[in-house]
Parts: sequence; structure tokens; C-alpha cells
Amino acid sequence: MVPNDDKISTFQLGLIIYLTPIGVGIFTLPATLAKDVETNGWIILILGGLLCMLIIYFICDVGKKYSSLGLVETLKLLFGKFLGSVLAFPVFVYYVIFTAMEVRIFGETTKMYLLFKTPLEYIMVPILILAIILARNGIEAIARFFEAAFYLVAFTLLLVILIYLPKSDYSNLLPILRVDPLKLLKSVSDSLFSLSGFEVLFLLFPFIRRPEKALKGSLIAISFIVVLYIIVFVQCIARFGVDYTSTLLYPTLSLIKASDVPGAFIEGIEGLLFSLWIVLIFTTIVMLIFAYSIVGSNLIKQKEIKHTAILFLPIIYVLSLIPDSIAETFELTDKLVMVLGYYTIIALPILMFIASKVKGARG
Repeated sequence: MVPNDDKISTFQLGLIIYLTPIGVGIFTLPATLAKDVETNGWIILILGGLLCMLIIYFICDVGKKYSSLGLVETLKLLFGKFLGSVLAFPVFVYYVIFTAMEVRIFGETTKMYLLFKTPLEYIMVPILILAIILARNGIEAIARFFEAAFYLVAFTLLLVILIYLPKSDYSNLLPILRVDPLKLLKSVSDSLFSLSGFEVLFLLFPFIRRPEKALKGSLIAISFIVVLYIIVFVQCIARFGVDYTSTLLYPTLSLIKASDVPGAFIEGIEGLLFSLWIVLIFTTIVMLIFAYSIVGSNLIKQKEIKHTAILFLPIIYVLSLIPDSIAETFELTDKLVMVLGYYTIIALPILMFIASKVKGARG
């Protein structure tokens, strides 16, 4: 049973759904889309957003029916205790590995652009410890931090957009639909998984004050993310062109570095934006830790999720050090998405939606 003082509002839920996916994806997505579909990335983002909204509908339909149970207990109710636990275990593994990869990417990126001479371990360990401290305090504390971070993020992003909009060559976005339609459809998964993190919604229903409002809040949050990603993609293509954007590791960061602020009233704007990115990826890591803590504690029947969060800390640290380079880290993350991501984000919500309808039809 979730304590009454550890509940979140619909607005706070929307902030969690909005801030959790925005992390590494906002830096790397323009290059991925430029390689795959050239100037048509904005179309892919819209299609991926619509697919994401459909999955959210499945999640909310099941979640509000069993809002007091949570993911693991709902699986056990729908499929039986043993099979439900089996179906939940890959979700736990997904969040543990995803957390490790996010921590490693944070460490590599920070070392590359900010702390050149600092050992990688000294960069990763502090943010991991801070994230666990926040996650251990429960969803209400997390939601309050997300509220504080949101206004900082919104103001800074608005400032950057106003700086770049007048300086871009939007003819670089032409021609449209020059790519094979089948290739466009295959690339929808890239945009969908750039939104990965929204699936934590399934774990949050026991903590939502008004579960019936979850669908509306989540759809609004995803819509804002899609709009933000479209703006970032369009600005990168308009500034650098398709060919150059596709060769960059972090096109968004390169876009920021290429800025020329009017009147030079801000110097070193890339430092400001990088600080913002640290806040964004911190929110992602916090929610991933909270997610594996909930699933893990339910699987091992541990009442306190804060104990589970600490229990798997050494495993996350070791997993984060397995890749030899940033390139290998991204490759491993892609493999994670291909195997466990499709299951957690697509297959499981659809399976649970069908099972809940069948169970409801049987009375």
C-alpha cells in the first residue's frame, strides 16, 4: 500500500513523463535521423509520437483498472503469479542496464566536453549516488525536484530557440519525401525509442492521486517532447545541412557551440546549455533507478524500495564500465533497445491490454 503522503498530481505526472525521456536523445537524435531519412526526420518524429501516444493509451487503459496494484502485481493478476513474475523480470533487467548505460554516457560526454582530465569513475559515481539519494526519498520528492527543474529547462530552451530561429537556412530542409517510404516506416522505431522513458508510467499508477487523468497529462507531455525534438532536428538541418549533421556525434551540442548571441550578452552559452543537459540526464537517471527499485522490490517481495535501490548499485557501476568507449556504449545501448526495449515499450503494454480486455469480457 502506498502512503497517502507519497502521491503525485496529474501535473507532476506530466512533468515526469516529459523530463524522463529527454537526456541523451536530444543530443544524438538529429544525427541518427539525418543518416536514416535525411530531411524527413520531422515526419518520423510525428509518426513516432503518434505511436507513442497509442502505447500510452494501452498503458493507461490497463493502469487505471488496476491502479492500486502496480506493474508486477497487475502482471501476476492477469497471467498468474509465476508467469507474471517471468514477464516482469525482463523489465527489471531493462531498467538496470538502461541506468548503467545512461550513467556511462553521462560520464563520457562530461569528460569529453567539460572535465577533460577527470577520471571517468569520479564523474559517474557522484551523479549515481545523488540520483539514488533522491530516488530513495520516494516519488513525491522526485516530482518536486522535477517541478523545480522544469522551469529552468523551459526558460533556457525558449532562450536558445529565440536565438537560433532567425539565423537558419530552412531551404536545407528540402526536398521532402525523397526517401523510400518503407525506409521511413522502418525509422519510426528510432523516434519512438528516443522517447523511451515514458513507459515508467506503468509503474506510477499506485502513486497518482487521480489515475483517470493520467492519459490526458501523459499525452500532453509527449506532445511537448515531440515538438521540442522537431525544433531541435529542424534547427540542426537548417544550420548544418543533412550531410554534415549525419557525421556529428552530438549535433545539438555542435549547434550550441556555433551560436552567435546578439550583443554578446551571454558568453559561453554552451556551458549554460551543458549545465542544463546535466539536469536533464539527472532526471532520467533518477526515474530509471526508481523504476528498477519498484520492479525489483516487488519481485523479491521487499517492502522498502530504497533498499532495492542501493542493493543493485554495485551492479550498475560494474555494468557502466563494461564498454571500452563511447561508441561501444551507444552500440550496446542500441542492442538493449532492440532486445529488451521492444519488449518493455511495445510488446508488454499490448499484451497486458489484450489480457485485461479478455479478463474483463470473462467477468
